[in-house]
Amino acid sequence: MDCYADGMSMDTIFTNWTRLKELLTKLDIDVPSRVIDGIGNFKEGAAELLLGVLYRHFTGRQISKVKPTHHVDLTDHAYQVVYIACF
Repeated sequence: MDCYADGMSMDTIFTNWTRLKELLTKLDIDVPSRVIDGIGNFKEGAAELLLGVLYRHFTGRQISKVKPTHHVDLTDHAYQVVYIACF
């Protein structure tokens, strides 16, 4: 844990998540970069996607009982629509 930095800046958050992704890769756990990016950007549903990846890796099964209640969008589309509408 000594290699992780304290802080809430985007740079610190992404540095820490990049290190964590490298560790997961060494453990043969494939987490898509878009999921890491979504978590770092506080996107709704990104953490659930990560938990799903970890669940599948450790159990070998899919999560079947819990269905998402909302569409998971890891893009900045909603932000871009609002930003463009303001100008």
